[in-house]
Amino acid sequence: MLPLKSAVLSWILAVNCFMLMNLGDSTRVAQEEVDIMEQIATTMGATHWKFNGESCQIEAVRVTTDLPSWFETDVVCNCSIGNDTACHIVAITLKGINLPGVLPPELVKLPYIQKVDFAYNYLSGSIPTEWASTQLNSISVLVNRLSGVIPKELGNITSLTYINLEGNRFSGIIPDELGKLINLKALILSSNQLEGGLPVSLSGLVNLADFRISDNNLSGPIPDFIEKWKQLTKLELHATGLEGPIPLSISLLNMLTDLRISDIKGPMHEFPPLISMTDLERLVLRNCNLSGVIPGYIWKLKTIQTLDVSFNKLIGTIPDDISARSMLKFVFLSGNLLSGDIPASILKNGINVDLSYNNFTWQGPEQPACRQNTNYYINLYKSSAVAGTLKQSEMQNKERRRVGVRRRGLWDKFMTYTQIKSGDGRIIRFY
Repeated sequence: MLPLKSAVLSWILAVNCFMLMNLGDSTRVAQEEVDIMEQIATTMGATHWKFNGESCQIEAVRVTTDLPSWFETDVVCNCSIGNDTACHIVAITLKGINLPGVLPPELVKLPYIQKVDFAYNYLSGSIPTEWASTQLNSISVLVNRLSGVIPKELGNITSLTYINLEGNRFSGIIPDELGKLINLKALILSSNQLEGGLPVSLSGLVNLADFRISDNNLSGPIPDFIEKWKQLTKLELHATGLEGPIPLSISLLNMLTDLRISDIKGPMHEFPPLISMTDLERLVLRNCNLSGVIPGYIWKLKTIQTLDVSFNKLIGTIPDDISARSMLKFVFLSGNLLSGDIPASILKNGINVDLSYNNFTWQGPEQPACRQNTNYYINLYKSSAVAGTLKQSEMQNKERRRVGVRRRGLWDKFMTYTQIKSGDGRIIRFY
């Protein structure tokens, strides 16, 4: 009887040892992928590299010891995919570590890679066409020194949901093939040297939530097909080179929370219809050749924090009844033809306001709008009627100082402004 018990115990111990051995194997990254990671690090210019295949952790990677505090390095592994017992690399982040090399073609050798983030380095060259054979869903090469054309082969990676090429030197046209990326939710191409128009094929990107293409050398009109991007929450078209007018079809994008368009050429046109965008938080329509009045519903938006419609030809007044529940923090109306009194509701403390280069009437410090909740961050420089309505009595306790004046998006050299104290000793600023 005893030998039987010993045999059973030995069998149990053997099974447990076998299971532990298999568990140990299953938590280790496949050796070929460990080797590929070393190749990738070398291609990208890392001079110090150590990757632990058992813990799936980068233990050392750098070019120099002088790294920014916000640098980020990470490898993510998945041990439940594949037909083997090994773990596989699915994501790589090498961000802000001053890598001077090129993007690695070797990435294609990682069969399960899904995400790469190589932002804020000094990588040069172009995007390897070999990447077209991967199943990537996210590519970020934000702020590098990449150049050349955006490869049309990117259109073959139909699994992509996120592309960020901002802050590089890409040139040429936006390839039609990007229109095949029907799962794409974010396409960010700002601050490059792209030319031509927005290809019609992009109209098929119906899942887009974030589209940014500012600071390029594009041409042609802002296309009507943007109306098909009904999932869009962020649209950024600063200084793209595209021409106006802003299409009326933009009114169909009722999920937008962040709309920024600036510096477009073309004919004068009225304020675009945005009444359906009830969740807007940031609205910038700067230097867009807008005429007419600012619609009343803009001032009643409960979620809006930033409003910039400066450097247009807008007329009319600021309403007295700006909602008390408004979340406005920044209001830029500079360089228009606005007139009338400045309402107390926009002078409340905490709102940064630029009303310069308009035709507003200066009420003076004894008026109700200037007595309570005085806004210390209001710019009235050359707001027309200001200089003509100041009385000698209003110039009491003034002092001249030097301060930067915001104009056309930049901070100019120092200019003088006058401070006038109100009756209770608080300071009212105007330029």
